[in-house]
Amino acid sequence: MSASAVVVVYDVSCPKCSRIARELPDLVRVPVIVRSCREKQLDRAYPGIPAQVLSCAAPAIGIVRRGRIRWWTGLSGALGLLPLLRLRELREAAELLGTALVDRR
Repeated sequence: MSASAVVVVYDVSCPKCSRIARELPDLVRVPVIVRSCREKQLDRAYPGIPAQVLSCAAPAIGIVRRGRIRWWTGLSGALGLLPLLRLRELREAAELLGTALVDRR
């Protein structure tokens, strides 16, 4: 079952997260919806979103399939994105992830 969209929820005050949110739409084959963790009513728009995302303690990537969203928090979201990457963008995606991993340490 193929994904129909990706939802990215991040804290705009985080440069690493902002870069990922800005560059991700160019790397995947499905539409990307970008939302701030500080948005009011975010929990109503996305029921089931993890609490740590709502409190801006972690970014999240939601993979939308058949109207349901599977949430991946932190860098684990990279796993959910693997099947959605454009093949010609694999190198750029790997560099973006590598930067996020290095910044995390």
